Amino acid sequence: MERHCYNGRKIAEFLKTHPRVDKVYWPGFPDHPNHDVAKKQMKDFGGMISFTIKGNRMEEAFKVASSLKIFSLAESLGGVESLIGHPASMTHASIQKQKGKSRESLIHY
Repeated sequence: MERHCYNGRKIAEFLKTHPRVDKVYWPGFPDHPNHDVAKKQMKDFGGMISFTIKGNRMEEAFKVASSLKIFSLAESLGGVESLIGHPASMTHASIQKQKGKSRESLIHY
């Protein structure tokens, strides 16, 4: 778990400074809306990260997800593997259509 949190922090920090990334959602950042709650409830902030690509284009999100060598594109939050997911086309595809609103470039690590 210690290494999981360390790696999560490094990836979140990298993504936050990347020129093609719009927003990074990770509870370890003080500007995250639930940072104070996470700080009280957790010893560290974990390795689950979500981020959006500038321009909010699904094609760009697919390009990012398919170009990674360590992370596999898959739907799961319960395993120990390093995964990347694209909710708009995977787990949340039907919800996005119902609401008429889409986060095309949202990606989960």
